[in-house]
Amino acid sequence: MKNIYKKSFLTFLLSLSFCAGAPCAAPEGDAVFKAMNDEMGRSVNKLKMDNLQKPYFMAYTVSEGSSCYISATFGSIEAFYSYPYRRLKAEVRVGDKKFDNTNYLGNAWGEYRPSVDYNVALDDNYDSLRFSIWSLTDSAYKDALDTYSKKKAFKESKNITELYDDLTFEPVYTVFLPAAAERLDEKLWQERLKKLSAVFTGYPAVKYSQAALSYDSGGIRFVNSEGTAFKKPYCSGSINIDGETYSPDGYKLRASARYGFCGAADLPSFETIVKKAEEIAMRLTAMSKSVQMKAYIGPVLFEENAAAKFFDNFFVRNVANPREIWKETNKWSTDYIYRRAGELVERLDMRVMPPFLNVVDDPFAKDYNGEALMGHYEVDDEGVPARKLKLVEKGKLKDIYRYRAATRDFNSSNGHGRGEYHEFVSGGPGNIFIQPEDNPARVMPFSELKKKFLDLCREQELEYCLLVRDIGSFYGSFSAYKVYPADGHEEPVHAIEFIGAGLRALRDIVAVSKEMKIYNLTWTPPASLVAPSILVQEMEIKKTEDKPDRTPYLEHPFFAK
Repeated sequence: MKNIYKKSFLTFLLSLSFCAGAPCAAPEGDAVFKAMNDEMGRSVNKLKMDNLQKPYFMAYTVSEGSSCYISATFGSIEAFYSYPYRRLKAEVRVGDKKFDNTNYLGNAWGEYRPSVDYNVALDDNYDSLRFSIWSLTDSAYKDALDTYSKKKAFKESKNITELYDDLTFEPVYTVFLPAAAERLDEKLWQERLKKLSAVFTGYPAVKYSQAALSYDSGGIRFVNSEGTAFKKPYCSGSINIDGETYSPDGYKLRASARYGFCGAADLPSFETIVKKAEEIAMRLTAMSKSVQMKAYIGPVLFEENAAAKFFDNFFVRNVANPREIWKETNKWSTDYIYRRAGELVERLDMRVMPPFLNVVDDPFAKDYNGEALMGHYEVDDEGVPARKLKLVEKGKLKDIYRYRAATRDFNSSNGHGRGEYHEFVSGGPGNIFIQPEDNPARVMPFSELKKKFLDLCREQELEYCLLVRDIGSFYGSFSAYKVYPADGHEEPVHAIEFIGAGLRALRDIVAVSKEMKIYNLTWTPPASLVAPSILVQEMEIKKTEDKPDRTPYLEHPFFAK
């Protein structure tokens, strides 16, 4: 498998170097690193406004590469963008490691954002690069002083005494890895997406459909005022197939598929992708005839992608973002873009899953059974070496995703500080593996898992039980089916919601399949999850409170011929 990360172990060792307390020497001939280091040294020594504080810590990140986006619908290209990019992020901290201007959201929308310049010179003109870095540093420093003052006032007004270090100590570390942008054959993929989107022209029940490709490939440079520096490759690619239909009573129903990739060679054959589009179209056609479902309490079987989204929703997101962001109470404070601490981060050594399940995160893994994993990295986005984590052992939580902000239980990073150019770094996943124990009573081929599901249904004397094949969110957009134990036939349903679907659902997993499925998560930076299908002992369902959509008055013009 082609992979831009591959290189010899000897080359990796030779690429390591160490600096102490000062900007590292730039790799020879690298004008970008030279500009970053030179402006860092000047700012560390001279940046100070009047009688206010000097920065005690600074970091620069430069992301560069090429980006491509193509979308098609009904056999025609609707959007195409392809461009090179170079972006700069500047982090400036005032105060000290115990208490600084980070991890605080004030009153204004958009305030919890790093200082970013999206238009840095693409050529390696040293003077132009220095100008961009200087200008952004000045802005970031002024913002840091303002935020520090507000955060300090917030702490005093709330009488907060339980404090954790805002920046943990980590050893200085440098590594410079090969990083070059890979370009796709964009003309080829425009033609392919037209063919892919044309699949839906054969399915009148599908009212909206789109096939889209997005791809970023390049590298990331990083330096901080402690002497840490790195260069590493970056890639994030996906092919998304989306469709919508309406139920007989007017509810909009969705189905989708997603292929993640790092290089073009990581993708399955185009024929396989076309077949998946046909599966989505047939699923939507069936869903267009689905029925409503009344209240339900009983076992639920989550297949493949639905199982992966189950683990992402209930587990991964709850051991990530370990540090709560202080925020003023306002209409923005509940907005989804502002991270809340994961609900499991303070449950170390407690049982969070059944005893036959383990969870490991391995950012060094590049593929699983020959299929590419998206969460591979060797150094995290704060310059801390990546680390393989044992998150859950025999059902008990053993670790969480940590970055350079202390929590109640930890005062160090574990190499999982992750964040794109447009966001602050926090604790996040790489490649998550749900690993069942060797337990025949709990781990079995999928065919036996489905039989166990139907047996549970019969034991509880239920007319039918619920099978979930895909999930948009746990509050709607399901691809779900009634399964009748009498003869095993399936009937699609819609307009349902889980009631009280919380962390208890993780502990109520009673059996899993031996077969494992890769699901490329929608996290940024990219991450992958490898998980089995799962059987949950009991969940509660109700009819959604959402109202039907207004369906089109006229038939789709293509199918009205």
